[in-house]
Amino acid sequence: MLVTALATPFKDNKTDVRSYRRLVESQIGYADALLALGTTAEAQLLSDREKTTLVRLAAEYSPDTPLWVGVGDSDTRRAARSAKLAAQWGAYGILLAPPSFVKCTPQGFVRHVLCVAEASELPIMLYNAPSRCGYELDPSCLERLTKAVPFLKDAGGANKTAEYARYATVLCGNECLLKEMFCRGAQGIVSVVSNIAPRLTKKVAEKSASQKERETFETLARLAALEVNPIAIKYMLFKKGIFDTFDVRLPLTNACAATRAAIDEIFGGKL
Repeated sequence: MLVTALATPFKDNKTDVRSYRRLVESQIGYADALLALGTTAEAQLLSDREKTTLVRLAAEYSPDTPLWVGVGDSDTRRAARSAKLAAQWGAYGILLAPPSFVKCTPQGFVRHVLCVAEASELPIMLYNAPSRCGYELDPSCLERLTKAVPFLKDAGGANKTAEYARYATVLCGNECLLKEMFCRGAQGIVSVVSNIAPRLTKKVAEKSASQKERETFETLARLAALEVNPIAIKYMLFKKGIFDTFDVRLPLTNACAATRAAIDEIFGGKL
């Protein structure tokens, strides 16, 4: 299963609709699903109006592709409200990140997820993102949420992937660890790389890629991880002509000279 975590293009600090349309349309026929308003989309830096526009555009330009929408918020009430809006926008499911900075108890975390689930009938994909949230998802919490949470995006260190897979369908959220996560029970990818290489990433997700193709994918994954996501992938989208700029929003900063040079070296050849 391949879910492309869509990046958000900016021009003059406004969302660039034309570039976004090119990105979404490039995924048709390859991505099994799309994810809008995730980490790669710089969701926390978007206004409510921009979020609405991007979700509706993704649904419009790829109407036959299931659309997941990120609704993570440390405030349970706001997360529940976002889940309701996602349903109104036509989302297939919601991606829910754990609360960050709020050091909730395991009981509080379970109640947080259940409150969001009650606000919308959409399927939930939990997001294990310790580097972003400051803590790793406790498998005991996932066990208590098996009826409410059918999917988990695991962006941790793969050490608990096998245990998570006992309670939910696990999708790899850290492409540099894809091989290890597949060995431990992951059944697909929520991918950054597929923004620029959907066909290749689809073959990797289906485990039908050749050795050379796997090596190319691993190279792209390393490039995408050179800086905080989505800095590097946006420069690659710019290099491929999908985005008109590689701008990000503060507090993120544009790709540095070293990142650009590393990407230029690879993209100057044949991928």
